[in-house]
Amino acid sequence: MSNATNCRRCGACCMQGGPALHGPDQHLLQAGYLHLDDLITVRRGELALQPLAREAEPVAKEFLKLRGKNGSWCCVFYDEATRGCSRYAHRPMACGLLDCTDTAPLLAIAGKDLLTRFDCIASHDPMLSLVHEYEALCPCPDLQSIRQRLRSGALPADRLGELEAAVIRDLGFRGRITAEFGLSVDWELFYFGRPIFQLLQPLGLQAVNGPAGIRLMSIRR
Repeated sequence: MSNATNCRRCGACCMQGGPALHGPDQHLLQAGYLHLDDLITVRRGELALQPLAREAEPVAKEFLKLRGKNGSWCCVFYDEATRGCSRYAHRPMACGLLDCTDTAPLLAIAGKDLLTRFDCIASHDPMLSLVHEYEALCPCPDLQSIRQRLRSGALPADRLGELEAAVIRDLGFRGRITAEFGLSVDWELFYFGRPIFQLLQPLGLQAVNGPAGIRLMSIRR
């Protein structure tokens, strides 16, 4: 693993989000340096910012990354006081390759040999079948087409209704499973990723729970 010899310790990379995990990072989990509730699942179809990209694009396949903190994507292990990493000696491979002055090594591994939750959940874990059930019941919406449609105007009523139903179905499933298994929010984000209503919010759709139930409202942008 290489070191970023020209690092200015500005913290910009860490504050923009934790890294995706790759195959070699599995030893960090096996050795206990990372735990599953330190991770968040980014599902296929979610909009994510790729290295050096200016706009988030749909991800082609699922991956795990270090979760954020305090309601932001800032890496959970970034220490603002010291402008350093609390897991530096046992950091993921992508962190070791990151060098602001030479992005080639990091770009070379982007999208390759990515770890997923299915690499980490034991075959006898009862959550495994529930994750598969969730994926069948609550697939990620086509966020790219929703974004494009919203840029040119409001969504048709029938499409908006479909998304509202998806949000309700998603929250209902999560509520049932988290109550049954006593899952914390961090564990929920590992097993199921972010709820659908959170994926829609950056596109300009806000979920509002009112007397008539959950409705999606346009956000002025």
